[in-house]
Amino acid sequence: MEGKQFVSLLDAPYSRRGSYIAFANDNFGEDLYGKCNLWLCNCRTIGFAMANLDADSGYRQIKLEALRDGVPVPCILKTTPEEVVIETRYGEIRFCIGERFMAMCRGEDGLGLRITPRPKFFSTGIINMLDRENRWLLDFNLSRLLLTPLAGELKAGAGYIDIFPDKNGIVSATFEDFITDPVKRPLEDYPAYEECVTAVRENFGDFCQKIMPELPSEFEDMRLPALWQTWSMIVEPDGQSDYKRTMVKMIHCIFESAFVWQQPMQAVWLSRDPELAWEVFCSCFDYMDENGRLSDGVAFKALPGGDGLKPPINGVILMWLMENGKLDHVPVEEKKWLLEKLIKWTEYFVRFRDKDGDGLAEFQSCLETGWEDAPYYSTIGFPCASPDLNTFLALQMEAVAKLGAQCGMSPQECAGWEKRAEKLIEKIIEKFWDGEKWIAFNAVTGEKSDSLNISLFMPLLLGERLPREIMEKCIDTIYSPDGFVTPYGLASEGLTSNYFKHGFTAGSIITPAEYLMCMAFEACGRPDLAKKTALDYCRALKKHGFFHIYNALTGEEDRSLTAFGERGLFWSAWTSSCYLFLADRYGRQ
Repeated sequence: MEGKQFVSLLDAPYSRRGSYIAFANDNFGEDLYGKCNLWLCNCRTIGFAMANLDADSGYRQIKLEALRDGVPVPCILKTTPEEVVIETRYGEIRFCIGERFMAMCRGEDGLGLRITPRPKFFSTGIINMLDRENRWLLDFNLSRLLLTPLAGELKAGAGYIDIFPDKNGIVSATFEDFITDPVKRPLEDYPAYEECVTAVRENFGDFCQKIMPELPSEFEDMRLPALWQTWSMIVEPDGQSDYKRTMVKMIHCIFESAFVWQQPMQAVWLSRDPELAWEVFCSCFDYMDENGRLSDGVAFKALPGGDGLKPPINGVILMWLMENGKLDHVPVEEKKWLLEKLIKWTEYFVRFRDKDGDGLAEFQSCLETGWEDAPYYSTIGFPCASPDLNTFLALQMEAVAKLGAQCGMSPQECAGWEKRAEKLIEKIIEKFWDGEKWIAFNAVTGEKSDSLNISLFMPLLLGERLPREIMEKCIDTIYSPDGFVTPYGLASEGLTSNYFKHGFTAGSIITPAEYLMCMAFEACGRPDLAKKTALDYCRALKKHGFFHIYNALTGEEDRSLTAFGERGLFWSAWTSSCYLFLADRYGRQ
C-alpha cells in the first residue's frame, strides 16, 4: 500500500489556520505501510526561551490507531488539503479539523479507533465526564481535549479509550480543544463530518484565491502545498493566546512561534491581500517594550522581556510596501500609529546598541544577528559592529522620512531623518568596506572579521547610494570561484572559506539570505541576478519541499538542526511564502 500524499506528515504536520491542533506521523516513522502512526499534536507553547532544547517537548500528545476486532492494525497515512486519513487493509478512518478548536473523525468500514493520550504528572490521561453522552476529557499538554462519541460504542481501558463501530460499521467522534473546563454542546449542534470538510475547503480556497491563484507553469505543481503550509501556520487573536493580530508562525514544534523579523517579509509575500499584509506587518509592533525594543518571537503565551532581538529590517520592507502601492488603503491614523512605533524602534538602536558612541550600532549577542552561527562574529566576538545591522538602520531612517511625509511630518523633520540616513551610509562605507569586501569588527578590540559571509553583503540593499565601483566589486566577489553561487541559490558562507561548515548560516542556503539578496540585486540595477538567484532557489524548493535549510553542495534539505527530541525541522512557512513570491515575481519574466 502507498499513501496518497498532498503533504507528508513527516515533512509538515497537518493543521489549519488559527488552530492549535495538528496531526503528525511518528517522530521516527516512515511513509510506509506498517511504519507509521498518527498522532494528535498540541501547537501551544510558552516561549522558545523557557524550553529545554535537549528534552522531548511532548509535541505529539495523543496516539490514534485503527482497530480491527479490538486489535491495532498496520496502516499507511494519507493527506488531502482537507483531511488526514488512516488507511488499512480493511478500510479507513478520516480526520478533519473542521473548526479551529475541534477535530472530527469518521470511519464507515467497520474499523474501531484507539485513543491513547500521554498523561500529565499525577494523571491517568483520561477523565470520565460522567454524562449520558459518555464524554471523556483527555490530557493534551497545555490544554485538554473533550472527546465526544457521535457514532459507535466507547469503552475506556487502562490509560486509553477505544471506540468500536456501531451496527452500521460507523465510528464518529469529535476532539474539542479547551484551555478552561470544557463546555459541552448538545450532540445535535455538532456539524456533520462533510460540513467540516467543506468548511476547510472553503477557508483554504479563499486564501489561495486572494494570495496566489496561479503560478507560472514550472512552479504551479507546488503552489497549493506552499499555500497550505503558510495558511496552516497562521495564528489569529482568539481571546486565549497573546496574539493581538494575525501573525505567521515559522515551523511546527521546534520553532512554534511567530518571529518578529519574519512578519515584515511575510507582509511582502502575502501582499496580494493588502489588508492581511498590513495586519501582519504591524503585528510585531504590538510587542514593544518601553525602550522601543521588539520581542524576538511570539508564542501562544509570549514571554515578557528577555534578550530576544532581531535586526530592524522593518524599514527596508516598509519602503517596498509603500513603493509598490500596498499601503494605499491604510488610513492616515493607522500610519501615524506605525510611524510613532517605527521611530521608537529606530532610536532604540541609537540609544542602546551604540555602546562606544561612534555612530554605528553593534550586535551584542549571536541571537540578535539573525544569522545565528555566522562566522563573521564568532571569530571576533561581541560587541560586533557590522554592515548589515547599520544598513538596515539607515534604510529604516529613510522609511521614517517617507512614511512621515504621508503622515503630515514637516519637511524639515523629514529632511532631518534623510540626513541622518546619509551620514550613516557614509560611515558604513568608511568603516566596513576594506577596498575588496565588507567586514565586521569588534567595537572593543577593533579586531576585524575575515570570513566571507553573505550577511556582510547586505549593504547592497543600499543600491545606488553606494559608489558604482563598490557595487560592481561586490557582485564580482559573489560570483567569483570563491563566492556564494550554487545551482540552488546563494550559500551563506563563501564556498572556499576557511569557515565553511554548512550549519545554519555558515554555508547553508537559507530563506532570508535568498530573498534579501534578490532585493539587493534589484536595488543595484541587476534584476537578472535577482531572477537567477530566485529561480535557482525555487527549483530546489520545488524538488525537495519547503525546508528552511538546504545543503549548498547537494541542494537537498538539511535537517541536522534538532531540538526537543525531534529528528529535524519540518517545512517552514518562512520558506513556503517566499517560494510563492519569488516564483510569481521572477518565474514570469
